[in-house]
Amino acid sequence: MYRLELDRTMCISCGNCIDSCPDLFEFADDGISSIKGVEISDIQALELEDPSCSEKAAGNCPVMCIKLYRDGEEVL
Repeated sequence: MYRLELDRTMCISCGNCIDSCPDLFEFADDGISSIKGVEISDIQALELEDPSCSEKAAGNCPVMCIKLYRDGEEVL
């Protein structure tokens, strides 16, 4: 199981995550990227079985505010 984390306090709203993975990411009403279906907070998290889309988003984030963990260890 994978855990996706988005630190919205670091986000610069470039939209790379949304372009890379529109199924998981969107702009919230405040203009900051957000994980779809997750309550808005400074740090958002979502458990995933398939990390492929989120790996692309994390790799394309210029400020590295998207992290991916597997079994508690940071993968990206």
